[in-house]
Amino acid sequence: MGEVLLAENKLYEKIIEKGKAEAKAIVTAGEAKAGQIAEEILSAARAEADKIISEAKLRADDRIKTKTIEFEQQARHKLLKAKKELIERVISAAAAKLKELPDEKFVELTVKMLKRESLAGDEIVKVSADEFARYKRLFCSGKEKEGLHDLDKLNDLLGPGLGLRLSSEAVDIDGGFILVGRDYDIDLSYEAILSALKESREPEIAKLLFRTEG
Repeated sequence: MGEVLLAENKLYEKIIEKGKAEAKAIVTAGEAKAGQIAEEILSAARAEADKIISEAKLRADDRIKTKTIEFEQQARHKLLKAKKELIERVISAAAAKLKELPDEKFVELTVKMLKRESLAGDEIVKVSADEFARYKRLFCSGKEKEGLHDLDKLNDLLGPGLGLRLSSEAVDIDGGFILVGRDYDIDLSYEAILSALKESREPEIAKLLFRTEG
């Protein structure tokens, strides 16, 4: 009887030991599997993080490029505006200088302006109120009829066959004159002449003003 009990105890011990071994193996396998899963999760997380960072960097780079282009465009626009404003100031200063010409230079300029035009010979010259007296003094001998003054001195300088007259009716211009003809008028005010010059030769004017660039 004792021998049977002893045998049964040994059997139980073997079963228990085997169970412990199997349990340990399961735990070990489970830990290994868990470690593997954890590594896979971490690896996936790192890959996703790298992707997010990379995409964010690309977006940031794109925003920087866009902003850089915007800033450059704004800077170019401001520079162009400043240049145009400076050219306008130069044109205005030139008009003021023309009004301040001494009589001799003033007469030369007026004759040159008229000789560039194809004159019929009977045009009426209209000037501003503040320059009327100067034109009358320099270009008229005193003959006047119906508010029109003979520009006999000016006609002599321009050549034979001309009978330009100066109107007593003032026009709203700041220097120069308006030439009124039978079919059309010609604006020879300083503002009109200099504006036309600016339109046709603005690149050359800008080059002279900003020649230190480029």
